[in-house]
Amino acid sequence: MSSNIFRIYKNKRSMIVFWLIVILPLIDQIQLFINKLKWDTNYNPYIASFLTGVSEGHIGQILLFWFLPIYLLILCSDDYIQDVQNGYNSIIISKLGKKEYIKTKLLTSFLFPASNMFIALMLNLMLSIILFWKGTYSLDYFETDWTGNALALFSQAYPSVTYILFLLNVCLITGLAGTIGMSISFIYPKRSIVYPLTFFIWFIQIVFHGSSLISIFQPFTEYGFPYVLPILIRTIIVFTLIPIFIYFFKVKKDELHS
Repeated sequence: MSSNIFRIYKNKRSMIVFWLIVILPLIDQIQLFINKLKWDTNYNPYIASFLTGVSEGHIGQILLFWFLPIYLLILCSDDYIQDVQNGYNSIIISKLGKKEYIKTKLLTSFLFPASNMFIALMLNLMLSIILFWKGTYSLDYFETDWTGNALALFSQAYPSVTYILFLLNVCLITGLAGTIGMSISFIYPKRSIVYPLTFFIWFIQIVFHGSSLISIFQPFTEYGFPYVLPILIRTIIVFTLIPIFIYFFKVKKDELHS
């Protein structure tokens, strides 16, 4: 796996996407900080952080989350396609074996995107704490009576813990999204198929009527556990079963033809 990560670091387009994912959350941060300087709007640091999505237009979130699977494919998830094109997969398979090769690819496609997102969001959070130190404005979220909403009450009592939990959740979903692109490429090692199919699977979760994936990315909302948990469970099941099914299908198919 270390050789796969080293190859990613050496790939210029992968590094461009890596830094793009890091920089995009800063767009909202800059916009909010300009508002602070202009209108003296001193947000609570956790409210001002990227995932909460309080910036006007949500440009940063739209650019990052809507097109996330495309970024991840460029980052590392279409690595198998490159291996097939240059014949590198046959060399590695002869050394590691088919199962180990596929496992390594899937693990890399999970860990690298998840780590990239973790770095981006943690950097954004730390910057928000610095820029909005001792800020109190929360769009009345922390002042509202959320009786009956256990998630909102927990968020009021433990804003830092809440934000970190949502941050880790986004990293988990990002990692799983990375394995989706990689696993599809095992079956159809062509970018003309993998890119649109991966994007379709992702985007259908975003536009899912009444239960968008974005809802489980944003802390400090009016949504409670009865709304958030079914979306989270659905997303994890879909994003986990697809790679697992394709993995066993690919391994079994190759064993039958070997």
